[in-house]
Amino acid sequence: NYIKLQNLNRNNRLLSNNRNGNLTRSGVGQRITTITEKAAELSPSLNKKNVTPHTFRHSAAMNLLQAGVDISTIAIWLGHENIETTHKYMVADIEIKRQAMEKLDETTNGSFNYKPSKSILAFLASL
Repeated sequence: NYIKLQNLNRNNRLLSNNRNGNLTRSGVGQRITTITEKAAELSPSLNKKNVTPHTFRHSAAMNLLQAGVDISTIAIWLGHENIETTHKYMVADIEIKRQAMEKLDETTNGSFNYKPSKSILAFLASL
């Protein structure tokens, strides 16, 4: 939508600085800071977050990983020379899943105690 609204084509910059030049790393950081401050007015929890360009990079990598994209493809996309660098994302994903499972344990009150019947266990064993 942004590209259409701005009437951009392949030869245009997606984002530019105030002099219509290339947006620098610090310029990206400044824009993110400004947008985060505005968003924090509606969502004050953002004041406790450190939102940086790397936050977006990391989030994109985690989303790709959780969508089932192969870690070597993610490494190439991120420009990592060593796949071990990308492997940290996989470890982080496993940790996130572990924390989610712990939360499930906290909410369980023990009222669900399903015990399969012997016939069901026998059927499963026969498979």
